[in-house]
Amino acid sequence: MKNRLKELRQLHQWSQSDLARELGVSRQAVNGFESGKFDPSLDMAFKIASLFNVALEDVFTHEAKNSMQTLVERFTNFLGFEFGFERFTEKAINAIKFADNEAARSQVEPEHLLAGLLADPTTTSTRLLRANGVTLNIETNEHSFESRGNSRFSPQSKFVIELALQVVRLQGKKSIGTEHLLWGLVRLAEIDKTILSELFQQYEIDLETLNKQLAETV
Repeated sequence: MKNRLKELRQLHQWSQSDLARELGVSRQAVNGFESGKFDPSLDMAFKIASLFNVALEDVFTHEAKNSMQTLVERFTNFLGFEFGFERFTEKAINAIKFADNEAARSQVEPEHLLAGLLADPTTTSTRLLRANGVTLNIETNEHSFESRGNSRFSPQSKFVIELALQVVRLQGKKSIGTEHLLWGLVRLAEIDKTILSELFQQYEIDLETLNKQLAETV
């Protein structure tokens, strides 16, 4: 995987040892990342992007893929979920549609996305959440997964979806599933303790355990 790590490091006037110290890894690891000898883990990739205050796609580029549209462009351009979310699986699209309907006339918030990820009992996200003690039953009907159009997403929800997009792009995968959306929600909960923390605590979800399970799934 190509990357701009060396360029960004030099812009900050850091040596490889300096960057290694910031990331908590060895200088040899930094050298390996820069040369493309081996790729960083997802968590390390996000740590690198966060350190330089840039998006993942501004650090790492997958050779087999063209640059993806930014999330803002996707939300500006799409007329329906199918148009803007062509890389999402059908179940992931349905989860977002359900969240949109749950939000009604307000913005789609992270808690709506969480409900959407629990709406279909056959999804990977539901399986993982159930395995972590979530017993909440989500009621659905024939209109639950219909697109409302003119949808509005909060900055936090856009961030979650952007994380899902970036994870799949970083891995060079083709489809974004419910597990990637759940991964984005967990990352958001870790970054901002005020968001979703009450919900996760209410459902007695062990984020550390869920993280490990997601790492094996995503």
